[in-house]
Amino acid sequence: MHRTGWIMASLLVLLAPAAAGCGSKRDAKPQENPRLAAVRVLDQIVHNHYSDAWGDLHSVDQKVAPLSEYVGCETRSPVIARPRSVKVVSVNTESVGLGDGKFVESTAVDIRMGFAGSFALVHTVHLVAEDGKWKWILPSWRFRDYKADRCPTDSGSSAPPSNA
Repeated sequence: MHRTGWIMASLLVLLAPAAAGCGSKRDAKPQENPRLAAVRVLDQIVHNHYSDAWGDLHSVDQKVAPLSEYVGCETRSPVIARPRSVKVVSVNTESVGLGDGKFVESTAVDIRMGFAGSFALVHTVHLVAEDGKWKWILPSWRFRDYKADRCPTDSGSSAPPSNA
């Protein structure tokens, strides 16, 4: 091997571990508190601000539910019962499947919503780090409907799981 070859090989050996430890910007942990990000997304959806919610949607989900399709479908069944109270009850790390079959680490934010008549429920918003920001993901049954080119609220669409 020529002297230049040895120098290049040596540089590669020295630089490879440093490059491997850098991580990618795509998966960089967001600076924003996941509690605030999850409550913001929930607020966008319960106030029928679907364009804003779509902007915070994970890119894998945006590909199967383009903006005009997502807004059009979600507008067909707007939220009419808005919560009177919203409280984050827990934040956990969970492995979650994206609609494309890839499993990723997510931050699962459980939010308790209180409604009129003393009715309450807890909804989990799954957030995934993407490009240094928190992005929410569609529930798998909604992803399947969008992928099949049908609105999740149309007849013939997938029923949500009984625990959704």
